[in-house]
Amino acid sequence: MLNTTSTADISFMLLILFLVTTSMDIDKGLSRQLPPQNPTEEEQPMDVKEGMVLKLELTEDNQLLCEGEPLPLNGLRQRVETHVLKAGKDHVVQLQAHRRASYDMYFQVQNELVAAYGALRNQQARRRFGHSYARCSDEQQAVLREAIPQRISEIYQSEEGGHP
Repeated sequence: MLNTTSTADISFMLLILFLVTTSMDIDKGLSRQLPPQNPTEEEQPMDVKEGMVLKLELTEDNQLLCEGEPLPLNGLRQRVETHVLKAGKDHVVQLQAHRRASYDMYFQVQNELVAAYGALRNQQARRRFGHSYARCSDEQQAVLREAIPQRISEIYQSEEGGHP
């Protein structure tokens, strides 16, 4: 007959070892303010001058269009940076994604947009404060967010294909 009294102790120790040494993945997402589910008051449309809007479209076949022209994903960051610097604080980046576009491509586009704003804020932080945006104090980061606001507008299509 085998003595199995220490088997439970060994199993328990291995369980603790694996729990302590395993890293837990934290879900990451996009920071976006969504419209209220039941709006109590009608949103007022905002007048934007013609040259202030950069129109991006993600098509059904995952092709990215900028102002109606094809744009490779690796060129999006530079295009957004150029537009934001040219248009200033009143710029708008308008993204229209087709319902059948893949989530992967959508998130890649979103990552490039956020990276463009991050690069611009880093450049501004180095110019103004002598170090990167991440090393800025909360007050300095607020100044930079005010100087370079992240203004991304998304257009959603209804089931019939029109706009809501």
